[in-house]
Amino acid sequence: MRLSTTAKNIYAKIRQETTKLGDLRKIAKDIKKDHDLAMELWSTSDYLSRHLAILIMDNKLITQEVIDLLDNDIQNHEPEERIQLIDWLMANQLSKDKKTIALMESWENSSSTLQRRLFGTIRHD
Repeated sequence: MRLSTTAKNIYAKIRQETTKLGDLRKIAKDIKKDHDLAMELWSTSDYLSRHLAILIMDNKLITQEVIDLLDNDIQNHEPEERIQLIDWLMANQLSKDKKTIALMESWENSSSTLQRRLFGTIRHD
C-alpha cells in the first residue's frame, strides 16, 4: 500500500527507538478515529505502527474478515510481539463493541491460536 503524506509523517515520527506505547496513545488521542489511516499504518508491518493503528481503528468497521487479515499479519511478528499486538487489539478495540465481543465468543474452535487465546481470555473474565 502506498502511504499518504500523513501516514509517512507519522511513520517517520514513531520509528524512533525512543517511542513508547504511551507516546502512541498521545498521538492516537490527537488523531481520534481514522480507519483508513490505521490501515495505512498497519500496512507498514512495523510493530509500533501497528500499535498506533489499533488505537485509531474504527471498531464499527472491524469485521471477521478484517480480524482475519490482522491476525494473519500478526503471525509474522516474533512470538512476544504477537501476544502484545493481539492483546492490544482485544483491549483497545475488540472488547469495546458488542459485535466484536460476539465474534470473540465464537472463536473457541478457531484455526487461529491467537483467536483461541482471545476466546479463552474473555471466557475467564
